[in-house]
Amino acid sequence: MRNIYGIGFQMNTTGNDSNALFDYLLIAYGGKDIVTKDGRLHADDPQVREAAIKALTYPTTAYKDGYVPPGAINWNDADDNNAFHAKQIVMDLDGTISTEVAVLSQGKQESYDDIVTMGLALSNDGKPVPSEALHTGGIIPQGAKSIEVAKDFLKFLVQPKVLNEYLKAGLGRNIPCMPAIVKGDPWWSADPHRAAYVQQGLLGPTLPNFWVFNPAYASVENTHVWPTAWADVISGGLAPQAAAERAFKRVEEIFAKYPIAQG
Repeated sequence: MRNIYGIGFQMNTTGNDSNALFDYLLIAYGGKDIVTKDGRLHADDPQVREAAIKALTYPTTAYKDGYVPPGAINWNDADDNNAFHAKQIVMDLDGTISTEVAVLSQGKQESYDDIVTMGLALSNDGKPVPSEALHTGGIIPQGAKSIEVAKDFLKFLVQPKVLNEYLKAGLGRNIPCMPAIVKGDPWWSADPHRAAYVQQGLLGPTLPNFWVFNPAYASVENTHVWPTAWADVISGGLAPQAAAERAFKRVEEIFAKYPIAQG
């Protein structure tokens, strides 16, 4: 029997999407101050700890109760998209509209129009939930022979007009970081998928990645501390509270390697 599942959560312990999913849930449950702008970890903050437990409880419960495909624990970053395209899942939570754009790029306009792209639900107190603003950066490798040329290219690329045309050529899979671009070009609001995406990821409240405040959190994500806690609950039999304690201990160990100067 071919089952259809309600939710396409990325429950794996590899890639970027599982890390992002945990952060989305952590923020939604009130744990946005796990790392503050001064780079400090607030693992002992009761609100942060409660948010982390809830961010471990909800997706693992959904998985164990059969609302998430069993294979989601072994997905890669593209497999939630693939599951949606295959009509295995009804809803996906993704950081871009890559799922929708892939359908459009194949010329399936009718299928594209049948998809509904929505922003996040309001928080329990009726306020918008801030999005984690994921971003792509330009990198010039150490030892590169044409550093000045590379810098000139980046200066060219980040010009609003150039950046806008570049992103539009990608069908809006990624959005600009400059509100003036989308406010000045009706193309971004003419399509319901792009309009919802832009509102959620740019015009609405946003937060930077936690590793912006302290590189320790990059190590937390690279070692998949929080997705591993999901695995501890799903496969290891731990209660979410116990998995959270184990994860916080590991997070604290990592942050200890990145001390913040007192000032």
